[in-house]
Formats: sequence, structure tokens, C-alpha cells
Amino acid sequence: MQILTARTGAALIVLGALTVLLLDLITAWQTPSHLRRTISEYGLGTQQWVFSIGIVLLAFGSALTLASALRQGLTGRASVASICLTLWALGLVAVVAVPKQSWSNDAASSLGGTVHRLAAAVAFVSIAIALFAFSRPWIRDAVWAVRARVTMALGVLSVVTLLPIVYALAVGAAGSRPWYRVVTLGYVERVLVVAEVIALISLALWVLAAERRSLASVATTSMRSSQHG
Repeated sequence: MQILTARTGAALIVLGALTVLLLDLITAWQTPSHLRRTISEYGLGTQQWVFSIGIVLLAFGSALTLASALRQGLTGRASVASICLTLWALGLVAVVAVPKQSWSNDAASSLGGTVHRLAAAVAFVSIAIALFAFSRPWIRDAVWAVRARVTMALGVLSVVTLLPIVYALAVGAAGSRPWYRVVTLGYVERVLVVAEVIALISLALWVLAAERRSLASVATTSMRSSQHG
């Protein structure tokens, strides 16, 4: 059951990411200019159901990965890593539950639109922090040092991909130009999402390896006990 949880979590993360990626590639092939728009735009069109399925799979896979990590003692329930990974999953669900606001009619900012933006921001920032916090205690571990360093490096890359958005927010706050026009948000967001999902997959594979190692240890102990008995 343990290995099933970890394996299912990793599989759902990959499946969810591929669902959104294929949706984006097919749409970009038909309309290349769509890449300039945010990924959340899919929540407003006819492809909403495909987008929602992909994001929910990603969130559920992340939750299963966290559950497995907690069971293996790779992180604690009240740790920064655990809290931030939970916020990431909840943020993804909120992004689907509260669709992006449509600006086609130049409407004033709505409550739903604000909730959607906050949920996306929480998700993007939380996963970057979670990856770093999860990896840091294991950097010098005899067993998990390599996986910890790879996951942390990918987490750092995720932080780097956040910087253009931080820059845009700073420029927008300092001047009259809207922050979302400082950079091509669609391009920046896609680079950020790819970096964070790759890092998340690295974490999921790490948790899967930990559960496999745990089950192998239990099997070995059981075999030795039966032999001595």
C-alpha cells in the first residue's frame, strides 16, 4: 500500500503535467499567439474541462506524495516543507475552483479574479519554498544527499524563474505601467510552471525511492526472522 501511494502520486503528477502540456502544445500549434496569454486562460474556454482535470491530477498527486513523505519520515507534519506543499496543492485546487477573471469587457476587478490571482501566487511561491525546505536537511545525508541536491537545485531554478514576475511587480508599483505589461506574462509563467513541475517530479521520485527502500528493508527483516525462526 505504501509503494502504491508513492507510485500513484508520482504518476498523477506526471499525468496532470502532460495533460496541460499537450493542451498547450495543441493550442499553440493552432494559434501561436495564445502563448502570450496565461495558462489560466484555458479555464475560460471550451478546453476548461481538460485544464481542470490536469490541474486537479497535479494537486492530488502532490497530496499523495506529501502523505508518503510524512509516512517515511522525510519531513514532519508541522514542517515548512509540509505546510508549503499543502498550500501548493490547495492553491492549485483554488485556481480551478475560482476561474480567472475575463477582461474582455474591461470589467472592474472582481472578488473571484482576486481570489484566483492570490491562489496562483500562493501556489507558485509555496512550491519553491517547499522544495528548498524539503531538501535542506538531507543535503549531507549518506543515502539521500544526491536526490536532495538535485531537488534543491531544481527548486533554486524555480525561484530564478519567479524573478521576472517580481521585477514586473516592482516596476508596476513604482510607475503607472501595469505590472502584467512589463513582461510577456504568458511566456514567463510557462517557464516558471515547467521548472516547478520538473522539480516536483524530482521530489516525487525521491519519495518513491524512499518507500521502495523501506519496503525492501521490511522484506529483508521478515525473511531473516523466518529463517531464524
